Amino acid sequence: MSTPLVELRGVDVRLGSRDVLSGITFAIHPGESWALLGANGSGKSSLLRVLRGEIWPRHESGGRRLFGLGREPEESPIGVRQQIGLVSPELQQEYQRRDWSLRVEAVVRSGFTDSVWPPEEASPREGERIREVLGDLGVAQLASRSILSLSSGEARRVLLARALVSRPRLLFLDEPCHGLDLPSRRAFLGLISQVARGGTPIVLATHRYDELVPEITRVAVLHAGRLLAAGGREEVLHRQRPANRARRPSPAPGPRSPPVRAPRTLIAIEDADVRVEAHPVLRDLSWTVRSGESWVVFGPNGSGKSTLLRLVVGDEQAMPGGRVSRLELGERANVWEVKARVGIVSPELQARHRADLLAEEVVAAGFTASIGIDRPPTPAEEAAVARAMARLGVGHLAGRRIHALSYGEVRKLILARALVNDPDLLVLDEPCDGLDPESRAALLDQVETLCRERAPVILVTHHLEDVVPAIENVLQLERGEVVYRGPRSLWHPHSCS
Repeated sequence: MSTPLVELRGVDVRLGSRDVLSGITFAIHPGESWALLGANGSGKSSLLRVLRGEIWPRHESGGRRLFGLGREPEESPIGVRQQIGLVSPELQQEYQRRDWSLRVEAVVRSGFTDSVWPPEEASPREGERIREVLGDLGVAQLASRSILSLSSGEARRVLLARALVSRPRLLFLDEPCHGLDLPSRRAFLGLISQVARGGTPIVLATHRYDELVPEITRVAVLHAGRLLAAGGREEVLHRQRPANRARRPSPAPGPRSPPVRAPRTLIAIEDADVRVEAHPVLRDLSWTVRSGESWVVFGPNGSGKSTLLRLVVGDEQAMPGGRVSRLELGERANVWEVKARVGIVSPELQARHRADLLAEEVVAAGFTASIGIDRPPTPAEEAAVARAMARLGVGHLAGRRIHALSYGEVRKLILARALVNDPDLLVLDEPCDGLDPESRAALLDQVETLCRERAPVILVTHHLEDVVPAIENVLQLERGEVVYRGPRSLWHPHSCS
């Protein structure tokens, strides 16, 4: 057999005081494309990082890591990252977290050195390569746009261009379809198939079986930092699929709690236009959300869904002529007054958690709608934090720091943060992205319970299977305009695909 491109022999990895990988023996040979499967916290992202040379194996364990990307296998990771491209939601969030409004050309240029911030101006040869890869991926027209102004689907293609610009020997994809609508997912996965067919092996970490492109022939399954199975795709999937069902069947819609009093108007938007960086994003939008109502918001990437949610919580304002009233606080309500009464879950909120906080500090910040805490929580608040974490199944993360947690584990903490203060309105922007099937089922059961109890919920999702039966209303956007607003029973689901 050929020399592996990357090989681990009995490798352990420790982050902080916690072992995240134990006894891993694994190899990627030329011509092989792999899928990595496993629950949140199983070690998939850590495995990608050690394979890419970003973190070191634990020296005391005696395990070895060998890179076969040069003439002879070697242990040094110097220069490895430039030969292994990476696409991940966390990488996209780096630009949001730092608020770096870099041009697409500069983002792709940073792939030559695998740095978030790009090097100096591209050489003529590098500039030609940047134009070539952007053209191959169908995003050449975005070269002068800011990465922060792009839709999720556009930004993900740009990150793929960044990963491919240096002609890597391997391509790593860590949950690359987070936040993408169905057409964008299909298009992105089609590009990944092209890369694999072109001779670049891929390693895809995912929770969703429908993202396993045909070119993937090998599958590895991790649990609690250990490799449970590794081998041929069909053999491993046949053994694993029954234990990883996407979601148990939802019960038939049962009785909802009757309203205790006449419904209040929580959100009233009338004739609102919203511009972001001078670009029109929402046009002539009118929408009302009342207490006891649950809504799902559909629309393709770039339709204005996330901007709508920012308008709801006060982070965006309507242009003159439009009116927005929030939580009966009037049109001039302070944004912090609104956020103190709204529970929010969103990729942007997760991206803003830069400091390495304790898990319980993330949840406790829900009392002040802040990032982190500026005062010790009261005993009553500490008890509420413990209850919220237990409710979401993350009580065991107490005392752990979030930089050592998986993307999905942090997402659960963000949801606990949203629920800890018993909010008047719950706003969920793609809450299931990054969650394994079991965690996704548990979260959606929580949403179902909240809706049956007539808690006001606004859910944004691209996945029809994530819309629980108790959600009764649909708002559908296209190109910033409302194309449907009303009962779910009268809505045609095919119109969102």
